[in-house]
Amino acid sequence: MQKIFFITISFFCFMAVSFTVQASDVFFIPQNSEHYNNNTLIKDVYLDTNDKYINVIKSKIIFNSDVLEAIDIIKGESIIKLWTENPVISNKEGFVKFSGGIPNGHKGSGLVLKIIFKTKNEGDCKLNFSETKIFLNDGKGERDNVNIIGNNCNIIEELEDFTKITSGSHPDENKWYNNNHLNLRWDLIKDAEYSYLLSRDFSAIPDAIADTPEGDLIWMGSMSYRGLEDGIYYFHLRQKLPNEEWSRKITFRAMIDIERPKELFVQVADIEGKKYLVFNAEDKTSGVDYYEVAEVKENGLLKKTKKEFDWKNASSPYLLEDQELESIFKIKAIDKAGNKKEYEISPAEKVSISPQILAFLLLVIMLIIILVALRLFRKK
Repeated sequence: MQKIFFITISFFCFMAVSFTVQASDVFFIPQNSEHYNNNTLIKDVYLDTNDKYINVIKSKIIFNSDVLEAIDIIKGESIIKLWTENPVISNKEGFVKFSGGIPNGHKGSGLVLKIIFKTKNEGDCKLNFSETKIFLNDGKGERDNVNIIGNNCNIIEELEDFTKITSGSHPDENKWYNNNHLNLRWDLIKDAEYSYLLSRDFSAIPDAIADTPEGDLIWMGSMSYRGLEDGIYYFHLRQKLPNEEWSRKITFRAMIDIERPKELFVQVADIEGKKYLVFNAEDKTSGVDYYEVAEVKENGLLKKTKKEFDWKNASSPYLLEDQELESIFKIKAIDKAGNKKEYEISPAEKVSISPQILAFLLLVIMLIIILVALRLFRKK
């Protein structure tokens, strides 16, 4: 009897655990990382819904501003497609705040955004989530449980007597480039050996086997990579001096985006009795940086060249100057690498007929009527 009771209780406990809905996880990648001072680093913010569909996330990411300074946000690969509150940075208070929606919902693991930080001082840096709310895509908008996973990193002193990595093709590690040919170089130290690796993973470490750099100059090491796909790359380099162990790695970051923004949606909308231009574009890598709008009206004809258009920075919804909709409206979406996607809309195309053509058409119609009347008269 006791055995049956134990089995029954165990069964119901198992069933209860099986039907327990797991909370969604929010976390950072990389975890527990080490970075040099006076440098920059990227932290990826991720969400894992644990087999549920969610459609809204809002959160506040907090960091210790005495060690870190947030300098940019990357949204290009985000699962969020509709930003109800664009990410806001406050280095004074040490937070990044945002909220957004996912049309049709999202299930599984996905990138929310990337934050580029500048390291200010040596010491421990901590990142965490605050005021995080996630809502289910269940038709009711019920709130999901959230499991918060914080992040620790260590900011250390820069390596002494170690060469610097530079790039002629991608000189600024914090800037996106529409160039997929990457050139790197560093000064060689006499009798030193080097091991290096180009990776999409910040945590990757070159092995302890010496590599031979490219180039003909005995004092300059170089490497070239051609036809790279869009994304963020890390060139890791380690150095070994005679009779010493392999050093810690140093890293150079290159950010590449050669594709134009896609899916530029544009339409004219009536909002509270006024005409607005509503638009949105997606850029899967660096993200849309800004939009420009031009209204062109010259007697119904588009005569100006692209350079002569009066482009204005714009955000959606954009209040149109031409409320009669007699212009041609041009929209440009520009991503952070400078790639552009253009769209043109003519909401009120009108055909103008000159008086001479109108008179000729009336004359033709009158002649046709007369000919028909004569045929009918002859038949009688």
